[in-house]
Amino acid sequence: MNVIFENTTVIFDNNIADVLIGFVNHILIAHNEDTLRRLVTDYAERTDFDRYFIYGYGRSHFWLAQKKITDPEKAFDYRILIVEF
Repeated sequence: MNVIFENTTVIFDNNIADVLIGFVNHILIAHNEDTLRRLVTDYAERTDFDRYFIYGYGRSHFWLAQKKITDPEKAFDYRILIVEF
């Protein structure tokens, strides 16, 4: 598992940095795709993760993007990070 930060995060709420750092700490223990998927689901259920971020899976990676401040139904045009598995 390889976490790659690609872009910055817009901190428009004091909770965003805590949620993002908590997420990274949470997923770093994943050793395969199945574990990563379980950890992401668990973290999203227990935190405000879905309030600030959208995410998905590619063929060999997980990606994370930030929701826009002005329209939380949309995300910025870039990824914050990817996790290669």
